[in-house]
Amino acid sequence: MVARRLYVVRGSTAHGTVTYNCPTADWALRKMRDFVAAERRDITVVGPDGAVLTEADLIGIAEGAGSAPLEESLPAAPQINLQPALA
Repeated sequence: MVARRLYVVRGSTAHGTVTYNCPTADWALRKMRDFVAAERRDITVVGPDGAVLTEADLIGIAEGAGSAPLEESLPAAPQINLQPALA
């Protein structure tokens, strides 16, 4: 049996440490952002290979996995005015 490769997200609270084992980079990115919103301290994300990952790393991995682009990572698109074709 092959061990499952997980992304581990950890953060400190006033009462201890919270750890999530996430199956995908997208899930780990969401958990990391939840930790930031909840003002957790010492947030770390460790990839399946044991390397510490940043938010940018997770965005790149999640988008490179064939998923739809994450809205937070895309700049606003300029508005386009369509003109009828002239013959």
